[in-house]
Amino acid sequence: MFLVTAATDFEMEAYLRAYSPTTASAQLVTGIGPVETAVRLTAFLAASSLPLHGIVNFGVAGAYIRDDQSGADLLDICLAEREVLADFGICYGDEIEPLRGETLEILDTFDLDPGLLDQAESLLASASIPYHRGVFATVHGVSGTRKRGEMLARQHQALCENMEGAAAARVCQHFGLPLLELRCISNLVEDRHLQNWHLHKACARCGEVAALVVKGLQHV
Repeated sequence: MFLVTAATDFEMEAYLRAYSPTTASAQLVTGIGPVETAVRLTAFLAASSLPLHGIVNFGVAGAYIRDDQSGADLLDICLAEREVLADFGICYGDEIEPLRGETLEILDTFDLDPGLLDQAESLLASASIPYHRGVFATVHGVSGTRKRGEMLARQHQALCENMEGAAAARVCQHFGLPLLELRCISNLVEDRHLQNWHLHKACARCGEVAALVVKGLQHV
């Protein structure tokens, strides 16, 4: 059985609409942001006796704009190879310097499970669903300018940003559970224009694709 997590009710509702009754999975809405995600996911796992094989975290994300046009576009599906706490550190006007020091134990980068990633890629390919894979940046504050997005993308070689993934990855690391993260692009990280966002379409698409992947994982 897999635990399926999303930050909001409307993301989870999209998953449940596409969810097959024959798919054995548990669901958890973690709340928005790394703190709420860490608290709710830790509390759930600490109290759970479910025989979990892993966690599938899904939701929407903002794509970083790349000059070479190689990045993700609106409503594209993305898979995470690694999660980074992208704005955790010393913040300057045009860069964020990671916290480092001989006496500091800093966990800010998390590689996701390669086995689940390979399986998800195979399932998407079999369903003829195009996708991107790469580094996801977890931020505490949504980037409201293209300049900030370009800085974070350059610093971490990141594909897109979200607000929960690294927290979920850290909790999974603590509990020894593999994590798969799948997101759909709802917006480009540009100077903020909400009229350009495709939030509802991205939620619906991500929920559908997550349901397909979770069903497929049950039969691998």
